[in-house]
Amino acid sequence: MRTKSLLLPLAIAAASATSPAFADFNAGDFIVRVGAAYMDPENSAFSQRSFVDVIDPLDPEETIRVELGDALDLDSDTTWFINGTYFVADHWAVQLNYMGAAKLDADYTTYVIGENIDFRSYDSLGNFETNITSAFVNWYPVCVESWVQPYVGIGVNYTDIDQDFLRPVFVEDVRNDNGQIVDRVDRGLVNFGSSWGWTAQVGIDIEFGRDANWLFNASAMYVDASPEVEIGVDDVILSNGIAIESIRYRDDLDMDSWVFNLGVGYKFSF
Repeated sequence: MRTKSLLLPLAIAAASATSPAFADFNAGDFIVRVGAAYMDPENSAFSQRSFVDVIDPLDPEETIRVELGDALDLDSDTTWFINGTYFVADHWAVQLNYMGAAKLDADYTTYVIGENIDFRSYDSLGNFETNITSAFVNWYPVCVESWVQPYVGIGVNYTDIDQDFLRPVFVEDVRNDNGQIVDRVDRGLVNFGSSWGWTAQVGIDIEFGRDANWLFNASAMYVDASPEVEIGVDDVILSNGIAIESIRYRDDLDMDSWVFNLGVGYKFSF
């Protein structure tokens, strides 16, 4: 991914950088940063499979054992972030970061595979808002006089998916005898929760010039998150018209993500 190839080498390479003594990053300093954030979660948030009996398409009076599976895939999104950093000592700081309203598209697939059967049903769940609040302890390894300040941090995160997100898994078109769509019926519901997890980051602050308070910031964060998902679908209709039994699924999403930030900041002290 192009964003990864730019940010990670930049932050890591700067870790050994030294610079002229233009400005200080001392205990008691504050930095406030704002900018753009790109969230890239694991593509396959969950997948499961089981074995059920369905009607044999070649003999309606018989049933056959098939594999039933479903999967939820997530897309990525660009949104915004804001954070504040306080230097509790030279080289050490605490940071509170908030990434707001990443609208992640979700696709849901159900499939059935067996003898004489290989069918799938697919639909998009649209997008849902994801917010991440993180708290870090950061270490700045270079001298405090440097105007280029790389850092690494580790901490905890709270990942929250919009609690109002409750919508159909599939939408079925109802057609009349002429084949015209006369209604749409919602079938199934999906709901997401929230979670706590760990997080880590590598980043860099670069001041705009000698004694400047304004700075450029870039960082890459890894976020461990496992919010709960609940899915309920009744009578999933496959492309051949076969209806399979109801699905009731409740588990944690594998929503580990990379978040890449680019922004500007302002440094000050009291």
